[in-house]
Amino acid sequence: MLIVTKHFLLFGLICCLLVSKTLSDISLNNYGDPAYPGRCVIDVGSTVVLLNYGERYRLKSLPCTYIFCSGDGYGLLYTCEKKSPPYGCRFAEYLKWDNVYPECCERKVVCD
Repeated sequence: MLIVTKHFLLFGLICCLLVSKTLSDISLNNYGDPAYPGRCVIDVGSTVVLLNYGERYRLKSLPCTYIFCSGDGYGLLYTCEKKSPPYGCRFAEYLKWDNVYPECCERKVVCD
């Protein structure tokens, strides 16, 4: 029964996130490792982060990028929406890199 509930919750979560896709880009990835069954294992270079179902981790090396562990080693990687700058302009640096989502997605726009 618990496995069915977990899968139902995962399906519901994925559906909700797909509906809100206008705010972010989302991908489902396998972060599983046989040494840590049921957990998401994130290798961040100098250390390994172990996530349980429902936990999230922010990747410090990328702007506004999170991994949400959805169970059985699978996680949702979400980042800012991929959009184009206004015509004749370009995106520069992130304005609020360390803020929480979605504020961390704000970027400086430079128009030539």
